[in-house]
Amino acid sequence: MSKVKNFLENYDNTGTRKNLWNGLNKYFQSIYEEATSENLEEMADKYFSEKRDYEKDIQTFLKSLNGSAPLTIKLKLSNIKTFLIENDVELPEKFWKKIRRRIKGSRALTLDRIPTSSELKKLLLHVPIHGKAVFLCLESSGMRIGEMLKSNIDDLYLDENPARIQIRGEVTKSGNSRHAFFSREAKEALVEWLKVRKEYLRVAAAKSHMYEKSLEDSRIFPFDPSTAYSIWKKALHKSGLNGRDKSTGREKLHPHVLRKFFRTRLGAAGIPIDVVEALMGHEGYLTEVYRRYTIEDLREFYLKGESALLVFTDAAEVTKLRQEVEEYAHKIQKEVDERNKTLQTLVNGLTTENLDMKSKVAKVELENMEIKKGNLETKAELKELSLTVRSLVKKLEKLTEA
Repeated sequence: MSKVKNFLENYDNTGTRKNLWNGLNKYFQSIYEEATSENLEEMADKYFSEKRDYEKDIQTFLKSLNGSAPLTIKLKLSNIKTFLIENDVELPEKFWKKIRRRIKGSRALTLDRIPTSSELKKLLLHVPIHGKAVFLCLESSGMRIGEMLKSNIDDLYLDENPARIQIRGEVTKSGNSRHAFFSREAKEALVEWLKVRKEYLRVAAAKSHMYEKSLEDSRIFPFDPSTAYSIWKKALHKSGLNGRDKSTGREKLHPHVLRKFFRTRLGAAGIPIDVVEALMGHEGYLTEVYRRYTIEDLREFYLKGESALLVFTDAAEVTKLRQEVEEYAHKIQKEVDERNKTLQTLVNGLTTENLDMKSKVAKVELENMEIKKGNLETKAELKELSLTVRSLVKKLEKLTEA
């Protein structure tokens, strides 16, 4: 029976399956000396065919994890617990509580350091175009490296301001799709990368001997995380920014700190924390933020804080320029408002004068009508008088003749 394969098929996410596989591999290697990554299924069959002291095995596994980060230990133990339950081995909850109490601390052992803009600039001067594009996209969007490397060209909206990417639910950690934005620097690097992407893919496919590389790869960045980490590591050494944590031996500056850079910079720029967390894909904030804000609202928030995410442009200078533009726009608007007010007053005055004039015209017209009416009456009276005079003249003539 393929116990490991059947267990892993319960999970859709490739990264999750990989982590589970690594955890099972470490578990069996802590128990069997002959265990390797190649005979994992065989070790699983052997394990469940034997009469084992499972609690003792868990304790042995816990000892083998000594030196790992507390969260890593808890995660691996949780994975093994689930694997055992899937294979009808259920240990008392009291035992698991006892094991968890032996794990000290709850935070990562490596003390990450958030780089400054000048440090990022120094580092990015030592990476090729695809490295520059991917790291600028990460630091200006808050995306996880896995999300970025699984996103397709069709997910991009580079003609918008700022450039936007629709992160599909199938590539996110939470399973929920979301929107993210890129700074103008990241967009510029991305556009330049897309110009040479096909040639990169052709050369990479020709060099690939162990694995067949498709020329029809639709991803924005058609390479694995290991390639991105390798580019980052080389740039750290070339720029002199490499520095390992004394307790873990891990680099203090690694690609994941770009998410922390994003969170810190946008927060300092005055962007609401729930908006920042939602843009980063933290599930607890997504639903509420997308209920309260439209994409246009999120776009406006991002544009307000974008200058804080710039690496190759002086953020202070950009902020100063933005303030000057806003002040000038305010000044112009004030002048327009005052001019509109003056014009409105003039229009109101002309309207009043016009009404007065209409009233006067109406009065004159009325007087005219009355005069015309009087004239008509006078004409009638004159006509009647003329007839009377004529009548009298005729009578006078008759009297004279007599």
